[in-house]
Amino acid sequence: MSWGYPWNNFIPGSHLIMTNVIGYVRRSSDRQEESLEQQRAKLEAYAQSKGWQLKAIYSDDAISGSEMHRPGLDQLMQTATDDDDVQIILAWDRNRIARPKDAVDGMMLERRIMKAGKRVVYAATGRETDQSFESGLMGYIEHHQNGDYLRKLSRDTMRGIVSRVQRGLWPGGPIPFGYDRLLLDGKTPKRIVRDMEDGSQVILNPESGKVIEELPKGRKFKKQDHETCTLVPSDPARVRALQKLFCDFAAGKPSRTCREELNSSGFRTSRGNYFTPQTLLPILENRAYLGQLVYNKRTESKWHRYVNGQSVERLDEGLEKRSEGDLIITDDAWEPLIDQATFDKVQERRQESKAKNTHYRGNAMRSQYLLSGLFYCGVCGGKMTGSTTKSGKGYKTRYYVCSCHSSGQKDRCPKRYSVPAQVVEDHVTTLIRSDLEKLKGDKKLADLVQQELEKLFGRNTDAQDQLQRRVAELDQKLANLRQHLIELDAETAKALGIYDQANDVEVRKRMGPSMRK
Repeated sequence: MSWGYPWNNFIPGSHLIMTNVIGYVRRSSDRQEESLEQQRAKLEAYAQSKGWQLKAIYSDDAISGSEMHRPGLDQLMQTATDDDDVQIILAWDRNRIARPKDAVDGMMLERRIMKAGKRVVYAATGRETDQSFESGLMGYIEHHQNGDYLRKLSRDTMRGIVSRVQRGLWPGGPIPFGYDRLLLDGKTPKRIVRDMEDGSQVILNPESGKVIEELPKGRKFKKQDHETCTLVPSDPARVRALQKLFCDFAAGKPSRTCREELNSSGFRTSRGNYFTPQTLLPILENRAYLGQLVYNKRTESKWHRYVNGQSVERLDEGLEKRSEGDLIITDDAWEPLIDQATFDKVQERRQESKAKNTHYRGNAMRSQYLLSGLFYCGVCGGKMTGSTTKSGKGYKTRYYVCSCHSSGQKDRCPKRYSVPAQVVEDHVTTLIRSDLEKLKGDKKLADLVQQELEKLFGRNTDAQDQLQRRVAELDQKLANLRQHLIELDAETAKALGIYDQANDVEVRKRMGPSMRK
């Protein structure tokens, strides 16, 4: 008689041992409406059939499997490493765990789990990873196939985007201020999508202009797969504000004043935010206002870049700016809002401004603002970020300023407060040094620091010693060479830039051996 207990985990003479499991589910697109729930149900059914206790299921929603660092996956890996009560990691299929660009990355992910003493089981096939040759071979093949799926998808997607751009259709991305989306079914206008100042969207009838539907902030309209998109002029007030912006800037008005006028008039970006230097200045350089569609200015694709009229697979990753020769430009794609003469004047002024002024922001590793975003404005609570000013004489001064005020949110922070960067950084550095002095004899801290240094630079003590010995040898050779050159005649030494020392040697030679030291 079966009582429904997991007798396969029972050890005679001991208590019943339950196998603890944590699961992982993922979907790459939020259009796969039931994918996560289906995966959860299948994992629960599979665990129940095996008599396992499914303690938790971690998930990542609408995140590509090519991303090897995901919130849900990171939590899963942390639990697999720290929780000794968990024996099995359960996923529906290998492609849910990862679709890596390099199959080795996927295998290393599984190896990390197994190294923590956990088993990896895939419910779709019942297959379990282990140390055998067969498991490693199958793992490599499947990870390569999973990554190759995205590789082919990327290639086909780029081909489709290029085809749309060449026909003057919008390839996707934020809509330029002053324009709306016009969705087409073939050549038939279906609806207009307009981004509102509060972050919401309204859907308009393209013929009557009446509102068909309103979408609250946070919810975006999704076009059908067969529909295409182009641009049409937005509300007349926005168009006039855009044209005024270009005319004022061309006439010499500062960009800060132009930005403040836009914000005070109630206009906002397509995401419902205040205009900032980072959102206003690209508007002034956007050729879309001439009716031009410009594509391939930059790419963040992991898989392909568009070069010389064809898709070429990338070996690197990250943001990459493309050269002018690789741009795809379609003229008269939609109705222009700015004339060529005004646009050219604005570009001349932008180039002059770039030559005179330099503006730095950020707290990246190589940034000169190490505290950017790490302390807060005492007036509004906004983050303080780095900003560099340049005087008329070319002197640069670093400050930390309130990000709320800089972004135009003067209702939150009415005055531009700035703190000299050197003063703040010196104070924080002093506090850190004081704290570290208290831990000077802490062996555990020294070990942790050493471990981090080894992670960054590796255990290269021997290599450093060899390098130092090599440098010493080269220094000695250079000293010998220099002494030899000094012994040459004065004319040669003068040509080599060591005349004074050579001349001294010549004088000593003429005075005879008795006078030499």
